[in-house]
Amino acid sequence: MTDGRLDLYRLPEESLRSIAAGDAGAPELRLLRSAQRSHLLLVLRSLVDHSGVARARPPRVGAVASAESAWRLLAAAQRRDPGAVDVVLADPMVMAWALRLLRRLGGAGRGVASPAAPLWADVGQLYALAAAAALRAGSEAVVGVPAHRGVVWVPGAGVVGPLSSRRWSGAEVRVAADGAVVRGESGEVRLPRDLGAPAPGWRPLPVLWDAAPWCAEPGAALRLDTVTPYRDFEVSPRAPVRMPGRRSGLWRERVAGACALLARESPADTARLAALVRVLVPRAFAASTRGQVASSSSPDAFGAVTLSLPYDEAQMAATLVHETRHQQLNALLGLVPLVREQEAGARRPLHYAPWRSDPRPAHGLLHGVFAFAGVTRFWRLHREFVTGDEARRADFEFAVFRDQVREVATALLAGGELTAAGRLFVEEIAGAAERWAKEDVLPGPSRLAARYCALRRAVWRARHLELDGAAARRAAVARVAGLPAPPLPGSRLRPRPDAIRTDTFGHVVRLRLGTPDAFARRWREADADRDVVIGAECASVAGDVDGAARRYAAWTAVEPHDAEAWIGAALARQDRSAAAALLLERPEAVAAVRRAMAALGAEPSAPLELADWLRGAVAAPGGDSGQSGWSG
Repeated sequence: MTDGRLDLYRLPEESLRSIAAGDAGAPELRLLRSAQRSHLLLVLRSLVDHSGVARARPPRVGAVASAESAWRLLAAAQRRDPGAVDVVLADPMVMAWALRLLRRLGGAGRGVASPAAPLWADVGQLYALAAAAALRAGSEAVVGVPAHRGVVWVPGAGVVGPLSSRRWSGAEVRVAADGAVVRGESGEVRLPRDLGAPAPGWRPLPVLWDAAPWCAEPGAALRLDTVTPYRDFEVSPRAPVRMPGRRSGLWRERVAGACALLARESPADTARLAALVRVLVPRAFAASTRGQVASSSSPDAFGAVTLSLPYDEAQMAATLVHETRHQQLNALLGLVPLVREQEAGARRPLHYAPWRSDPRPAHGLLHGVFAFAGVTRFWRLHREFVTGDEARRADFEFAVFRDQVREVATALLAGGELTAAGRLFVEEIAGAAERWAKEDVLPGPSRLAARYCALRRAVWRARHLELDGAAARRAAVARVAGLPAPPLPGSRLRPRPDAIRTDTFGHVVRLRLGTPDAFARRWREADADRDVVIGAECASVAGDVDGAARRYAAWTAVEPHDAEAWIGAALARQDRSAAAALLLERPEAVAAVRRAMAALGAEPSAPLELADWLRGAVAAPGGDSGQSGWSG
């Protein structure tokens, strides 16, 4: 399947600019898909050629005796019906399985956790590819395949079984003129002619959205995957799970509604989604009930997205746009490096990413700024199609993301971690962000967006930046003694994943703007439950200055060293004083001195009073030093 001369992929500068600007068209999308397919074929060929497969002979699996035989069967199906093989190889989980196996055999970079499958079963999935290709191409074949908990994977289509009660066993796929049968230790299943139709013992991947009108690629559709053994980006193989009918129906409705929304408002984004995303994998995420979504893509599974269920069609559409951007960048990075390689032994610099609670390397920052540039553009366009509460919500989202994209693009261009191509790429994003900054946004959403961005930045600093302990003690001693504040140095990065709390302020704002009645209920519930965090944030968002002050004070009383409480209090007051500015710009310094005062046995000063005392003694944010690589 890779015989003959191999061509090199070349990415014209105009295509790089088009992708960076969010304007990837049909030529760029074809190039990205083609490069990923070539990558997969090379990985599969490497697996076949690897000496490790010789140790993978199954005890009882069936008629295919070697990986080379499976490869020849794939090649025969390719000659008979290339489109059939394309559909099989377009299953994102094929790449996920192949790369994990190649790493297991020692053929590629990153390490792999202790394997959950015996080697013969892992290698045996190559036979499953051959069987699926023969099935679609109509080639007669008898193929031995592995079964996990009795379930046989048919890549690009679904799963069969269970046909055994054992963790790992063998099964056999027979493809003949009258149809296909899968036989296992405890029975057999005859597959339907239409692989998209459910049947006893057969669980296909249901279609959520038919992408054919938007993409000419064979089998183009967006499917829901709850059964494929390699659908999890971190743990495999996974057994199938059954999704209740009501839940499944909700996924169908929300995806269909989101795709219809995109088709109306942004046909170009719809075409990119159709070309690049094939599978959605549902994931559990408790915070989804609070309006947040967990979603991710992996370079190991081009075309797959895992996500929790977004709470409405607009959020689903924004999430699909976001993840389609990740798919583009994952494929692009396989063609051209945008971030410089780190020198051996050098510490990887970490940076502030406004949409994350943890410090991120430049590679993650690049992914974020490109993905959220797409989200920004989505909300910018969506504003033109909605009115009332939804328009206010869209204005808020646009204002938040345009400011965050602008900040991160500026930070990336100010550093030295991008290649020449990477600088060109980010300059396109920065140019768009500058244009967006000039657009009008409703005053209310604009103020809340500014407050939200300031809150996230200050809370991140309080969590992950640290003032030198000796300097904090000197300041504490001076404060207790009633002396002027001594000079304080800059801060250093000390990532604190244990200090991260799920964002609730953004959700409260979105409730207030998008569903005011739900916001009012949430506020009443918070006060009834004495939830000082949500109560304080609701009062702040509603503009109840006195109520917010009381609730933030109660929050601080419960958690005196939680910087988020007094950062929120300062923002709720809309205080423009120099002390408030320092409190937001260097909250980690204020927090460190307060802790040092407590360690001395003294009553810590109120945060705003301490910030006023520290004015002029604290280095500005840009003066933080000795931190090999934080950016804020």
